[in-house]
Amino acid sequence: MPSTVGPSSSAAALQEALESAGRLIDRHLQEDRCFPDLSELLNVPAHNMASLSGVSDMDYPLQGPGLVNVPSLPELSPFRRVPLPPELVEQFSHMQCNCMMGVFPEINRAWLTIDNDIFMWNYEDGGDVAYFDGLSETILSVGLVKPKSGIFQPHIHFLLVLATPVDVVILGLSFPKAQSALNDSLSGAMQLLPDPLYSIPTDNTYLLAITSTQLGRIFLAGRDGCLYEVAYQAEAGWFSQRCRKINHSKSSLSFLLPSVLQFSFSEDDPVVQIAIDDSRNTLYTRSEKGVLQVYDLGADGQGLSRVGAMSQNAIVAAAGNIARTIDRSVFKPIVQIAVIERSESLDCHLLAVTHAGVRLYFSTTPFAPPNAKHTSARPSLLTLVHVRLPPGFSASSTLQKPAKVHKALYRKGVLLMAASETEDSDILWCINHDSFPFKKPLMETQMMSAVDGHSWALCAIEEEPVPKMVTMLNKDLVSLTDSPVVVQQHNIPPNKFVLLSAKGSHIFHKLRPVDQLRHLLVSSSGGESEEIERFFKLHREEQACATALILACSNAACDREVSIWSTRAFFRYGGEAQMRIRPPLLLPVTWALCWALLCQVYLL
Repeated sequence: MPSTVGPSSSAAALQEALESAGRLIDRHLQEDRCFPDLSELLNVPAHNMASLSGVSDMDYPLQGPGLVNVPSLPELSPFRRVPLPPELVEQFSHMQCNCMMGVFPEINRAWLTIDNDIFMWNYEDGGDVAYFDGLSETILSVGLVKPKSGIFQPHIHFLLVLATPVDVVILGLSFPKAQSALNDSLSGAMQLLPDPLYSIPTDNTYLLAITSTQLGRIFLAGRDGCLYEVAYQAEAGWFSQRCRKINHSKSSLSFLLPSVLQFSFSEDDPVVQIAIDDSRNTLYTRSEKGVLQVYDLGADGQGLSRVGAMSQNAIVAAAGNIARTIDRSVFKPIVQIAVIERSESLDCHLLAVTHAGVRLYFSTTPFAPPNAKHTSARPSLLTLVHVRLPPGFSASSTLQKPAKVHKALYRKGVLLMAASETEDSDILWCINHDSFPFKKPLMETQMMSAVDGHSWALCAIEEEPVPKMVTMLNKDLVSLTDSPVVVQQHNIPPNKFVLLSAKGSHIFHKLRPVDQLRHLLVSSSGGESEEIERFFKLHREEQACATALILACSNAACDREVSIWSTRAFFRYGGEAQMRIRPPLLLPVTWALCWALLCQVYLL
């Protein structure tokens, strides 16, 4: 008797299977878009309804062999140490009064000032040492600026701004290979032009920090408590010089007072940090006494107006009212502020980190209703909306608490803090929620690493952002904020950081879930272990399977064994096949089939 199932039936079955897989992929893509905003993770419903976290055991779930759900996962890669160039080590013996170190991630350079000289070198390999010794006064602050377009010759790619007690000097930086548009052009030889482009007097003002916007505006922090800007242009105008210093903290009549009297009558609270949010055109300052101020640069980034401020006493009082059972001494002093870009949160705008590792979240606008999230309101206030205590503050916690934090860096949900262990060594804390991106309230993992030497600078190395594909069909589906790392890990490299100490540069990565799975596979020399099983439970079968497929489909020669182990883990811990009845056809649909199809989509 001939079969009743002909070629057309088989083709229909295959078509239905493909459509079913497509629907499953669409459903998971939609789930990936439904991640909570940072304000939702922190349980902050409105700007005037502040909240507290960090006091529950589940805010920082313990990791270890005795816990079923959370495996012991490394958060950071091992440090790659690059010593200081030998010629710079010798320079320390000549220091008389002042020494500073920092990083210019935009050009892959570290810098060191010793009195009135500045040295720069490639922190990746310690090479390409350049220096400038044309100043007669001690260098107080250093900044790197991407210049305004149309002002300088094309060979000037960056401006190096140096402030001394007497003047502000602006030099040109050139990268000859940049003309060839090579990806690593800024890693090549750098030329520091010896003749200053501009030089203006400081008028007896010590300038302690220099920061710039993406549009090329240069802002400086004054020891007199004022915010300054260096305005520059190609040619002098009728009423303006080619380069001049503007005081944004004084009235327009302040020029009537001699600069000496202005300095005498100013409040003794130096501005020590400037942070700029280019995604919102907002500027923040932090003073030595803990005063935070917010300035609106205007929708086009070309204006400036002061919006609001909070003193240290006001911040401590507000935090104390939120966390009533916590000793208020942990809420001061603030050692670092960091912007929270619009790509991460629509409602939380500024983060401040205290010496005890407490995070204070601020907003500069009332929270927008859900139907108005696409509108961008200008800053109108500065208010504390959340207090996040560090590990060790829950009632039953045995975790070590951070102490003596002196440097902090926040980038896309990752908090790094350098805490003084001894005079000659630091502890680097890493706190993040990459393992719990969809969990509410916020859950985070933590890791501590020893650093040889005192940390002078801590910086994120920016990668080229992956552009969002926005079309007329999906423009309403593309989220305003970036999706979690676990969703993008097949398409983005791990976040890269550099820590600078007197021993040299320490380069490391924040590991993605796929990197953590690779570590577990290599550690177990196979695809079966209790830790791997916990990884699949932690990330749920669907997401863990997608992570395993990234490794299973790798074509890299170094990943041959890892690919086999990952495939084994995929089938061992990825769940059971399911039979779904869809009349009139009986179609067995498995996670393996669906995710394999998804993987093929990625490869295409």
